[in-house]
Amino acid sequence: MEPENLQSVLQEAGIQVDMKNLENPTEDFMLYLITEYLNKFNFDGNEISKSTMDQLECLSCPDSASDAIKAINLYSALSSVCNEIFLKDLCLTDITSPGPKKARRQIKILFNFFAYVRNKMTENEMAFIELDNQQKDIEDMIDKKHAIIAETGAMINDRENKLELKQQLQQEIDKIRLEMEENSTRSIELEKQVKDVMIQHQNVNQNYNDLKAKAIKLHKETTDLQAKIVKSPEEYAARSKELKKVLEMKKEERQVLNDSITRKKLQIKNNENAQELVKTLNDKFSANASETYKPLKETCEKLECVQKELNLLKADIDKWSNMEINSSCNLSKDEDQKGHEQLLFVLDNQYKDKERELHSRKNCLEEKKADLAKSQSMINDVLTTISAVQDDNARILLRYNEIFIVSTTMDKILREVITNGLHIYDPYEV
Repeated sequence: MEPENLQSVLQEAGIQVDMKNLENPTEDFMLYLITEYLNKFNFDGNEISKSTMDQLECLSCPDSASDAIKAINLYSALSSVCNEIFLKDLCLTDITSPGPKKARRQIKILFNFFAYVRNKMTENEMAFIELDNQQKDIEDMIDKKHAIIAETGAMINDRENKLELKQQLQQEIDKIRLEMEENSTRSIELEKQVKDVMIQHQNVNQNYNDLKAKAIKLHKETTDLQAKIVKSPEEYAARSKELKKVLEMKKEERQVLNDSITRKKLQIKNNENAQELVKTLNDKFSANASETYKPLKETCEKLECVQKELNLLKADIDKWSNMEINSSCNLSKDEDQKGHEQLLFVLDNQYKDKERELHSRKNCLEEKKADLAKSQSMINDVLTTISAVQDDNARILLRYNEIFIVSTTMDKILREVITNGLHIYDPYEV
């Protein structure tokens, strides 16, 4: 190829060269073209031309061989693609000592391939753009896949954490439920204790109120007695005489009450004897009643039998009477007429005897029933009287105890007043 045509090819590739270098190429020119050629394909020619560490270690004087190493490295990088672009005769001497024609031919082949690649790149730009878009889509899908995997992992981790949290919450719920059951049992026990304490409090409060009422009563009595205390010896002596008279009167009343109690005790003893007598009579009446009921029962049974016999006799009498009437109506005068009349007379007498016996036994039974009812009424009246007497005696004993307690208390108070003079017992004094 002529140098002018080659220059136009290189200019189209964006490389400015001098015509002299194309007519007589040198080593530096060849290294420059190879470096620019590699750069056009996005290979860093300057970096490739640098010496490696292994190469430097093998040289004894690295500075003197730097140009040779640069040529070797660029040749090695270019020779890897020369077979693919049908440039099979390229050798190292074509770079270090290039011939004009061979060098221009090799430069033409290299830059024609570059033009071919550039044109193909232009033609397939849309396809490359689509491939790039597909690559981006694939990368986006991969990113989404990774995001989904990460999200799924996060969801799984979150679910596992939630399961663990659920188990922990379930354990806490079970623990709280157990505590609630224990608290419920404890609450029931405490409510029972509170009820017991309330009952005790009510009892204590009631006792307190009772004691307070008694204390108020005693304080009132003490106040009344203090109001009655005399201030001078004469009045005290008169008051002592008056209290002695009252004491004597109380003694007389007590004596009268003791006599009344003695009479009541005698009456109680008499009532007890009467009760024993009534009990004895009741036992006898019960025994007689059992003995009387048995004959009465037998008599009733006999009366029923007699009544049945009377009914049979009455039926026979009616039968024979009807036969007699029929015989008289038929005006038949048989020889058996007299026999029939005699039989009717006998049956009639037997019926009347049985009827009198039945009437007598009924009267006897009614009398025994009346006696029994009368005895039972008497017993009930006696028991009612005894019960009333017992109630009366109980009331008398209760009243006697009350009077005795009051009398004893008053006697004690009077004796203390007489003995101690002006000193009166104060229920609130400690």
